[in-house]
Amino acid sequence: MIHIKEFQIVNFKAFEDITIHFNSQINILTGVNNVGKTTVLEALALWHECFTKLIRQAGKKEKNYDKGDWVLGNTQVKYFPFEQINSVRCPNFEDLFHQRDRRKRIALSANLENSEGKIINVCFWISESGMNYKIELDAFTRYDFKAFNEFFSQFPVPIGFFYASPIAAIQQVEAFATLPRINEAIINRASASVMRNRLYSLYRNPDPAIYQKFLDDVSFVLFNNRQRIELSTNSDIQRDTNVIFNVRLNPGDTPKDIALLGSGSIQILEILLNLYHSDSQSKEMNIVLLDEPDSHIHRDIQTRLLLVLQNFAGNNQIFMTTHNEALIRSAQVSQLFHLEAKAKGAYKNLDALPLQKVQPRFSGIYPTATKPLISAIGQANALDFVNAVESDVLLFVEGEDDARAFDILLRQQIRPKKYAYWVLGGVSKVFDNILHYKTVLANIKNQRSLWDKAALVIDRDFLNDQHQSTLPDKLQTKIGLKARLTDAYTFETTLMTDLPKCARLLSKWLAAKGVNHPETAIEPALIVAYQGLAALKTPDWNEGKFIEDMAYLYRNAREKLNAALGESFIRENDIQLVTLVRQHIQQCLNTGAYFKLMRKDDLQTIVNETIAPTGIVFNAETDFIELMLCVDKSLWFDAWNFLNAL
Repeated sequence: MIHIKEFQIVNFKAFEDITIHFNSQINILTGVNNVGKTTVLEALALWHECFTKLIRQAGKKEKNYDKGDWVLGNTQVKYFPFEQINSVRCPNFEDLFHQRDRRKRIALSANLENSEGKIINVCFWISESGMNYKIELDAFTRYDFKAFNEFFSQFPVPIGFFYASPIAAIQQVEAFATLPRINEAIINRASASVMRNRLYSLYRNPDPAIYQKFLDDVSFVLFNNRQRIELSTNSDIQRDTNVIFNVRLNPGDTPKDIALLGSGSIQILEILLNLYHSDSQSKEMNIVLLDEPDSHIHRDIQTRLLLVLQNFAGNNQIFMTTHNEALIRSAQVSQLFHLEAKAKGAYKNLDALPLQKVQPRFSGIYPTATKPLISAIGQANALDFVNAVESDVLLFVEGEDDARAFDILLRQQIRPKKYAYWVLGGVSKVFDNILHYKTVLANIKNQRSLWDKAALVIDRDFLNDQHQSTLPDKLQTKIGLKARLTDAYTFETTLMTDLPKCARLLSKWLAAKGVNHPETAIEPALIVAYQGLAALKTPDWNEGKFIEDMAYLYRNAREKLNAALGESFIRENDIQLVTLVRQHIQQCLNTGAYFKLMRKDDLQTIVNETIAPTGIVFNAETDFIELMLCVDKSLWFDAWNFLNAL
């Protein structure tokens, strides 16, 4: 399917120059009132209307195309009376333009991408000429009609377009209408006025299973399949003037006209009819616009509606607006776009943005990506604890940077889950409080208790290989907590477990800063820096003070771990722990696994020595999250595979 990958709006209503990077399936625009959510839908509708107004087949060969090619307009066909453009609601021409300045043209530019990854740009310029719209194709795209004709195949109408308004004002009496009249009503945001006609077309579908599937979806959304809705008609387009549709919600009920249904039920019918429209089944690009589809429906219905929309998202690119907290919480983070009151800028979905950094030494439930959004729309009582209750996984982590880094990486899962992060404030507090957390969280349930979906990720720190590998099983067996420990001393130093991949990641990070430094130059320098730091620090690692410090940490961990697990997990006495630490250090040195001893500042030293020729300075505290944002599937480290099991 073809979809809008990127959409630019210039000088249109509230927007001076806005670019939105859309998803191929569901896009949910959120924000307070008057930030431009509906304006984005209007801009999409106007772009589509420009497309339908200008598309024509060439009658003769010209410089830029051959006879028979499909082209977008020419010098003669570009003026359209004000009242003939129906996608935008404006009483005056001035209201179309940013700051009502008619001297500046409107530009609506869409980068379209097909299933093969090919991209074309279709941009329209719109200006005023008397009481006419003047619509022109942008000069940049005008000359590549060969690519345009290869991109689309179902001319002259390759795009299916459906617009559902927030209030479904169904008419008391509805005459039969032709298909062009029905499509016109849909585009003009009057789809409810032809609802019975649309139901009739679906009811008379040659494949009766499609109509039954429609009723299945309606019944699921409205009643969670506890009731079954029946919609039937005795009308016949060949003999009747008006079309009548009756509804029955229970087998013993008397059928009644659908106009007697509640506004929420009518709204669900209208929304789902957009997905079952006969036109949408055959188009190679379908745009579905839903303006506040949640305005009259219950929270549970909103959640089920979103599930049904997801089922149709493979063949439809869906755009919807909302400022409803329940719908936002039900959506995937990758589907959400938070619009702000700004005239210029760019928007990406929340999944493309890292978690916001909070105050130093933060502990507690970390604000999720949707927290600023929910707070902004006026839900002052939106608690982070609700995010934990509604999450799929509640992840205990040591610090806030861990929460931010893990969140970036976990979003790359094939089937991403909803994660909430509980920042413990340092590894020293983990086993002090873990049993208290269990007591509380085991009694807070939403289908599953919070403890049942909790997991712990901590640095291995000073633990030797045996304790690092066996502790997760012990935590699972003894207190029912899924746990994972990093292979390296800290999560940051896992970058040192694969130097070639780290070199590629650093090269990509530098490129994002505008510095071209290839991995072929980085990798040899990185190996030298890694080995050099290890050689430099080996005397310290073998020195008595370092070993004693490690043994001291081990002793503290022994008391807390053994108490939390109710058994002697670390059995060594104080003298034996010193020997254990010494053996662990020697094994790391013998095998070259220096990353098991290196701290965050060691990573900073290695990276800065490696990239010194570029003039860029790496700060492990502030730049590590930037590195994580550069990670893609090809730059995933094996040392992070434990995240996939959470």
